[in-house]
Amino acid sequence: MIRGLKEPFFILLISAFSAMLGLGVISPFLPEFARQHGANGFWLGMIFAGFGLSRGLVMPLIGALSDRLGRKVFVVSGLFLFSVISLFYPLAGSVYSLTLVRMVHGLSAGMIIPIVMAYAGDVAPSGREGSTAGSVTAMFYMGLAAGPLMGGVIAENFGFNAVFYSMSGLAALNTAVVAFFLPDTGRRKRTDSVPRSPGFSGLIRYNYIKAILVLAFIGTLLLAVFMSFLPVIGERDMIDTVHIGIIVSMGIFIAGIFQMPFGKLSDSLDRTGKLFQVSTGTSIGLFALFSIPFCPDFHALLVSGCFLGAGAGVSTPALSGLSFEIGHKAGMGRWMGIYNAAMSAGFVAAPVISGLVLDTMGIDSVFYVFGIFAFFCVLLSGHYYRRRLKYGIKAG
Repeated sequence: MIRGLKEPFFILLISAFSAMLGLGVISPFLPEFARQHGANGFWLGMIFAGFGLSRGLVMPLIGALSDRLGRKVFVVSGLFLFSVISLFYPLAGSVYSLTLVRMVHGLSAGMIIPIVMAYAGDVAPSGREGSTAGSVTAMFYMGLAAGPLMGGVIAENFGFNAVFYSMSGLAALNTAVVAFFLPDTGRRKRTDSVPRSPGFSGLIRYNYIKAILVLAFIGTLLLAVFMSFLPVIGERDMIDTVHIGIIVSMGIFIAGIFQMPFGKLSDSLDRTGKLFQVSTGTSIGLFALFSIPFCPDFHALLVSGCFLGAGAGVSTPALSGLSFEIGHKAGMGRWMGIYNAAMSAGFVAAPVISGLVLDTMGIDSVFYVFGIFAFFCVLLSGHYYRRRLKYGIKAG
C-alpha cells in the first residue's frame, strides 16, 4: 500500500474488498440461476445490465452530494442496502422480479464504489496518483477475484441460496465496521478551492475528458462481457461452475496484482505516456476477448482469461490516476461519480447487446463483436486526445 495514507483509508479498502467480493460471488452461476427463471439471451443480458444501469444513474448524484455532505453516510447506507437486497434473490420468482432485485443491488453499489474512489483521490499525494489508484483498484480486483471462486464452491456444495445468504452476511459485517470505525469526512480542501464545479455538460466539451470516458467505458465493457458470458461458453464446453469460477478468478487476480507495479510505472510517465499505457492494456484485453471462442478447453480459456486480466492490470491504475488529477480540478466526488457512471455504462451495454447477439448469432459472435468494437473505441480515444482542449492541467 501507499505510505502516508491514514488508517481510515485502510478500513475503507477492507470494506471495498469485501463489497467487491459480494459482487463477484454470484457471477459464475447467475446465468444458470436466471435460466431457471425462464430467461432467454435478452433477459439474461437485462438481468446483468439492470445492475449497471441503476448504479450508473445514481453515481453522479451520490458523488456530487458526497462533496457537500461527506463520504461516510453514503458508504454505510450502500452497504446496509447491499445486505438487505441480497436476501431477496432467493425470493425472486420471475425474470422481472430478478431484474428488479439486480437494479436495487446496483443502486447499493452506486453508493459505495465512487465514494471509495473519491476518498482515495482526496488523500492521493501529488505525483503519486497512479500508485494510490493502484492500491484501491487492487483491492477491488482482489475482491472480485475471490468472489467467483467462492461463489462457485458454495453453489456446488450448498446450492444457490447459500451464496446469497453469505453475501448478505458479509455486507452486514462491513456495515458495522464502517459505521463504528470509519471517521466521517467532508469536502476536502482541494475541492473547496473550486467554488463552481462544472457538471457533466461542462466537462464533456473537452476532448481530453471524452478520451478518458471512452477508455473507462471500454475497459469495463470488456470485463463485463468476460464475466457475464464466459459461463455460457463453459456450459457449451461442459465446464462446471467451479472451473468457470477459477478462470474468472485467475483473470481478475492477475489484474489485481498488476495494479501496484503499473500504478508506480504510470507515476513516472507524462500524460501522453499514461494514455499510451491505458491504450496498450486495453488492446491486450480486447485481443484476449476475441480469442475466447477459439479456446477448445478449460486450459485454453484460462490462458485467455489471464491475458484479459493482465490487460486490465496495465490500463486501470494509469486511467484511475489520470482521473484523480481531473477530480482535483472538477470536484473529486462529482467527477468520480461521472467517471464511474461511464464504467457502469459498459456494464449496461455489454450484457444487453451481448444477449441480443447471443439470441441471433450465437455465443461465439458475442466475443467477436465486442473485440472489434473495443478496437475502434481505442482508436476513437486516440482521436479525441489528439484534438484535446486543455482542461485545468497543462497537457503532457
